[in-house]
Amino acid sequence: MDNQPSSFDPLAIVRALNGHGVHYVLIGGIAAGVQGAMWATFDLDVVYERSAANHEVLADALSDLDAVPVDLPAGVTVTLDRRALDSGDVWTLMTRWGRLDLMGEPAPGLRYAELISRARWIDGTERYPVASIEDLIAMKSYAGRPKDLGQVELLRAAGNEIAVE
Repeated sequence: MDNQPSSFDPLAIVRALNGHGVHYVLIGGIAAGVQGAMWATFDLDVVYERSAANHEVLADALSDLDAVPVDLPAGVTVTLDRRALDSGDVWTLMTRWGRLDLMGEPAPGLRYAELISRARWIDGTERYPVASIEDLIAMKSYAGRPKDLGQVELLRAAGNEIAVE
């Protein structure tokens, strides 16, 4: 792979994760957008279950996606197998469908088990879990960058709309 996807297709990445039975929850801009808080995003952010069994199926999905880590020092290569996933927590990857950011714990206490218990399920051509608005707000607040704090207001407005439905 030349490290440049033909186009960003987050649904293709979700399809690969689902096809391998990966345990994950979408976070970030895509998760916010499907719940009504829209901003431009060019990557898919995922929290994944940190277990050996999940790392095994995740490694298979990443292989199918032709995923490679980005921004490695010259001469450094990483094989994305179960062992590598066992030893890392955060992975920034380029796939044939665009950028994929994997995180084990995007904010203190917000791991897969906590996020999936409050997740909202989206049904379309694929079925996938997205982090709740409250959890997305917690992650953005924790990150604390100016752009994240601005997105908190969009998330609050979307949360208010969902509560009215």
